Amino acid sequence: CIKDQPAGTGQVNFGVRGDYNVTELTRSSVSDYTALPSKADFTLELTGPSTFTPWTGKVSEWDPNTQIPEGSYVATAMFGSLEDEGVDKPFFIGEKSFTVIGGQTTQVEIPASLGNTIVQIRCSDTFSSYFDDCVFTISRDATVIATLGLYSNDAVFVDGYKLTISGKSVKGNFSKDFTNLKEATAYTMYFDVDNVDGVRITISFDDSVQTVDLGNYDLNE
Repeated sequence: CIKDQPAGTGQVNFGVRGDYNVTELTRSSVSDYTALPSKADFTLELTGPSTFTPWTGKVSEWDPNTQIPEGSYVATAMFGSLEDEGVDKPFFIGEKSFTVIGGQTTQVEIPASLGNTIVQIRCSDTFSSYFDDCVFTISRDATVIATLGLYSNDAVFVDGYKLTISGKSVKGNFSKDFTNLKEATAYTMYFDVDNVDGVRITISFDDSVQTVDLGNYDLNE
């Protein structure tokens, strides 16, 4: 079949290799937080030499018998969008450079990894008892990304460059800003509370602790 190929063209077979690991205090996988995409779910963007017209479509839509000009190419595989945030909205992206040689079939496997950040909320028994009606909101610049109940197990996929996590309760409202959260990383925001010189909420994550002072409330109310 090589003799039937036009001179100076070759063929390409594409695959996607998902790196579904995420970083947290214990190593985990994206599958712990949401369903994983299949190869057919990824969008492929293919760019190359000036003699090639850029191509975009599902990986499953690419015809491996397509003859394309020899030269250097870049294949990008994507699933989801960084701008589309919320529960069960992972964003995967990967890129691979390769060369097409005339008369040959090139096998290209594109490594794709999580391009956004995972955020979950957990609360201590003390917090849950005191703020028993608390509703959490994850937002950015007053735009709500997700609303979570006190005992929600949902994982929220976000662009971690800037977030506000706030809580609303009849016993007090609070909020805290976060910036530069890492991609491909799962953050569990653990909320606790004490009443040393007033109520103080502690937010533990990523080996660090941040605090929010609510003022003079009594935990025994």
